[in-house]
Amino acid sequence: MHDDITLAAAGTGAEFLGGLGTGGVAAVLTTALILGTRDKSEHQFSKGQAVTCGLAAGTVYTAAGHAWGVPDDITLDALHALHVGDGTGPLGDVQPGAVALVLVLVAYLVKLKPRAAGVNGLVMSTVFANAGGPWALIATGISDFFVGLAS
Repeated sequence: MHDDITLAAAGTGAEFLGGLGTGGVAAVLTTALILGTRDKSEHQFSKGQAVTCGLAAGTVYTAAGHAWGVPDDITLDALHALHVGDGTGPLGDVQPGAVALVLVLVAYLVKLKPRAAGVNGLVMSTVFANAGGPWALIATGISDFFVGLAS
């Protein structure tokens, strides 16, 4: 039932907005993230709005592929370099779920400027998708909604 509601909402959005394409949705979210986190923006994002926009943008970047996939690749390379998930890292056995929770704590507990919060959201999208379980469900749900706007 939930999937039907999501698809209906996404389909309605696509009809209302016209076809955007995944690259187009990525461009729209990136523009919103950049302009909404500027210090001199007329309507600056709050920290929460910036995290949410970054998380949405990151999930769409993965779907859009090509050059949009660079932030995802950078985050994955950093996780692999730290041996997250294989138990041999400098901090011992750190799994992606722990990294996801740390990022949520940073977003919630640290006083971040909107731009930094948006970047945290971008990183969260990759970590959530790779952590599995409820984290992946969050990333997938956000991705399904925004990618639904693409068609």
